[in-house]
Amino acid sequence: MKIETLVNLIGGELINRPYISEVVHFTDNVDDVNRGSCFFAFKTSDIAQAVKQGAYAVITEEYVDILDKEIAWIKVDDFKRAIFNIFKYENLKHDIFFVDKIALMLIKALSHDKRVIALDDIEDFFKAINLREKFIFTSDEGLIKNFANVKNLEEKEIDLKQSGLFKSIYNNTEINLPFVYKRQFSKVIGFFEENSIKHSLEFELPRFKPVFIDYLNRLVDYGESDRVVISGLENDEILIDELNFIIENTKHAKTLLIDEKRKNLLTKPFNFAVMIECDFEPAEIKEKGLFDD
Repeated sequence: MKIETLVNLIGGELINRPYISEVVHFTDNVDDVNRGSCFFAFKTSDIAQAVKQGAYAVITEEYVDILDKEIAWIKVDDFKRAIFNIFKYENLKHDIFFVDKIALMLIKALSHDKRVIALDDIEDFFKAINLREKFIFTSDEGLIKNFANVKNLEEKEIDLKQSGLFKSIYNNTEINLPFVYKRQFSKVIGFFEENSIKHSLEFELPRFKPVFIDYLNRLVDYGESDRVVISGLENDEILIDELNFIIENTKHAKTLLIDEKRKNLLTKPFNFAVMIECDFEPAEIKEKGLFDD
């Protein structure tokens, strides 16, 4: 990207007259800086190293000393806005796939392909800027309003069967997928297979995650207790489907709904404790003394 284009795009102030005329790579990680990089100096202490490694442009939110007059020094008011403007410019003609948060979670869990970018933090936006061949996914409704080339994943017919509360069987392989997410899984796996995207069926999800515990709330191995904490659930639009799924599959069990104010219920008898918007802290296993029973 030409320096003149970059400055105009991000609404920056070019505070010197550089010899170089363009940059070919964008990053905020000083370890990734190489010849031709544009470095976003979130940490001004990294600037000297970035210049030494070959940065062609340094972007800051404050005025700093110019260490090399031949490269471009650009000041902006807001790093995140500047990065988004570059992302938008580089991807105006590229397909962006809008998915719900469960599908995005599955995409991140299954993918082993560097072309897959699930927009979640600043580093993901840099990947989307720097890669030419890519598949961009987001669950951010505000973001997709800036693009005309937004697509949705289609639900596919797949061989998926329920195997208990926390697992499913896909093409004769047992996977760590609560069957309540079957619709999202069919969309993701269908897209991955159609586009030859590298992925693995050996994954764990941070949501609807089973934690088996004993009667003292101490951790035990998977399946070795009839007391299970279901963690990672949020009070959002997906929760109703998850709760209905749990109720339907635990009709003869004692099930508790736990939030931050009701954690004391974990001391009561239960089979399933559903943690909503709060974390579970298991009890520690204490070593027995010489004269303990």
